[in-house]
Amino acid sequence: MGLVGGRWLLSRRARQTGLYLVLFCLLIGALFNLSTDNTNPVTHAISGVQAQSGQLLHGLGVMVPEKINHVHSHSPSVDQDRGVPQSPPQNTNLERNRILREAKTKQSFSWLVTLPVIQILGELLHGELKDRGGGEPISEIPEANFTDGQVWDEEMSSSMLGKRLKRVFQNYKAMNKYKVQVQGLAIEDGRPKLSGPELLCQLKGGVKVTTLTSDLQPFSELTWGSLLPQRSMTFDLGPFKSCAVVTSAGSMRHSGLGAEIDSHDMVLRFNAAPTAGYEKDVGAKTSVRLINSQVMASDDHHFLSSSLYSAGILVGWDPAPYSADLNEWYNKTDYPIFEKYQEYRKLHPQQPFYILHPHTEWQLWELIQGNMAEPIQKNPPSSGLLGTALMMSLCDVVHVYEFLPSRRKTKLCHYYQSYYDEACTVGAYHPLLYEKNLVKRMNLGPDQDIYTHGRVTLPGLHTFTCHQGTSYS
Repeated sequence: MGLVGGRWLLSRRARQTGLYLVLFCLLIGALFNLSTDNTNPVTHAISGVQAQSGQLLHGLGVMVPEKINHVHSHSPSVDQDRGVPQSPPQNTNLERNRILREAKTKQSFSWLVTLPVIQILGELLHGELKDRGGGEPISEIPEANFTDGQVWDEEMSSSMLGKRLKRVFQNYKAMNKYKVQVQGLAIEDGRPKLSGPELLCQLKGGVKVTTLTSDLQPFSELTWGSLLPQRSMTFDLGPFKSCAVVTSAGSMRHSGLGAEIDSHDMVLRFNAAPTAGYEKDVGAKTSVRLINSQVMASDDHHFLSSSLYSAGILVGWDPAPYSADLNEWYNKTDYPIFEKYQEYRKLHPQQPFYILHPHTEWQLWELIQGNMAEPIQKNPPSSGLLGTALMMSLCDVVHVYEFLPSRRKTKLCHYYQSYYDEACTVGAYHPLLYEKNLVKRMNLGPDQDIYTHGRVTLPGLHTFTCHQGTSYS
């Protein structure tokens, strides 16, 4: 081969090598974009616990009577009278800064990949159809676009979902990590469905909302057991006149509900949900923060150092065995809730900090399953429903915001993040779809409140009397 032919051959190989490198960079860039998106919280539509992209790729998770008037108390907050620390508007931006850093890193790779390539890879990896106009998944939930007062259908079931979400539900329903006994719990064929007041009586009589105390075994025998409160939270606090439960749903964004939320005597928020920068929509007041054990253990959330958690009352919870046996749970928690509890209490000894008793979560789970015609996920209820039950045990009237989606319904998972997935509306790990059916039936407010404000109105458990177990007055 001559000198010219050899140079041509080398040039050709160089061009091929360059082309392969470009294709390789495109693929790596696309995968980076996808993996960055999937590190955002997904499965807990209310609570904000993370589900990593590995779960997605394996197909196991997706990463959702008498009327009473709307009550707003304009009297001075009773929190100060009862020694409940009030939180000023949060000045910390740790969570937002983390998200911005992720976005900037992601953006630095975005030149490698065009939008069509990302969409095609997304379809291959996630099994989702993309809306080419907005880049969000095509709706897999009926009534995805609420119109003219349409609200959540209390007869929703997994059979009404799209193929992807059906597959997710099937995967989670097949699991039984917590050894749940389900025989005889599901509603029997032909048995009449309970009314809202009857469900409220079941909740009052069948769910004991309480927190751990220092006299319970095994904690009474542990050196750090004295860090636990001597009395349950429900004995130490309340009753309060009006309370707000503020979900972290994406539909809280642009809601303009901040002033209304702050007018309540007590305001409960979840996990790492911030107020700074979102006051107009979610308010600034935080009286109680319910935190799951994964957030407590995650380095990303800076539980021990962030000022986000240092104001108000903290309530932690961790999924426990269905037996609710405290010894069994203590020796095998999902996340190290007790270790983090000890560390935090030593740093903040004056801040009230409770841990939800595990029988509360499973009694609530039984209430849901017992009133559904199909099996639900054998996992604990969402933080959203746990927080609602907690406030119903402390308050005269509870307003829950965007647990049932309003006309602002969106695929955006959390108002302070940028991840989109409809699983955040109907749930995946948690039986969120069925929780919403239950809450819709118990709601004492008009559907118009749900449609315009995403507001559900529930009575405090001490405000009504039940006759013969189910009759309500």
